[in-house]
Amino acid sequence: MRGRRFLAVGAICVALSAAPHGASAAGGKALDGSYFFGSCSSCVHDTATIAGQTFHGTDIIMATDNSGEQISLNARKLPSYTAVTFMLGCDDTDSAVGASVVLQALGDGQTPLGRYTVTQGQPARQAIVPFKGHGSLSFVTKTAANYKACYVTLANPLAITLGAPGPAELTVAPASVAAGARETVSAAVAVGTQGTVVVTYASGQQQVIGPTAAGSDGRLTVTFTVAQGAAGRARVTVVTAAKVLQATFTVAG
Repeated sequence: MRGRRFLAVGAICVALSAAPHGASAAGGKALDGSYFFGSCSSCVHDTATIAGQTFHGTDIIMATDNSGEQISLNARKLPSYTAVTFMLGCDDTDSAVGASVVLQALGDGQTPLGRYTVTQGQPARQAIVPFKGHGSLSFVTKTAANYKACYVTLANPLAITLGAPGPAELTVAPASVAAGARETVSAAVAVGTQGTVVVTYASGQQQVIGPTAAGSDGRLTVTFTVAQGAAGRARVTVVTAAKVLQATFTVAG
């Protein structure tokens, strides 16, 4: 088992950050343990590994037992930002093979902001949770029916601002589409830039495409199939190291 370092912040445990307190990453603000609160019984890694991919810096690892666990982000300390993004998965070291856990994101402990199924062995995926005016975001784990330990990891949390891009900077076509049909997103970025597209449906369900690289035309373009059963307004967020772009489209009922 890996060597570990521990840092208690109030009643919680979070990983030691490789960046100094308050450091800002391009396109957002890297978050350390001082932004989180709650109860956490897990040990803390100064690195986390999800499906063989290692993450250095702040890695919040939630030890999930039969009753689940909770940790919260203090969004009030981030007045200049409108969302948090992180890489999500089960830590390889202590999670049981095939373990599966549901992670829920709640605004002020009540309003659903996102729901994710996390399974051991699957690659880390990017999650984006908007603040939507809430003072805190709670992340709550619930185990599947047949409990197996899954150490849910929120790796490299970053506060970001979701802004409205210019019409040529981010395009989503068509503007209205049926569930199960194809939709295309195209963002203006630097040539070769790696980016991830996150689609958030009205139900809270999220679909992650990428990461993928921009072409020689300086555009990051992806085409995906709209989720079956989706309806209403959907939000598209394109995240790169340098910028975060957001637009919407409508899934016709």
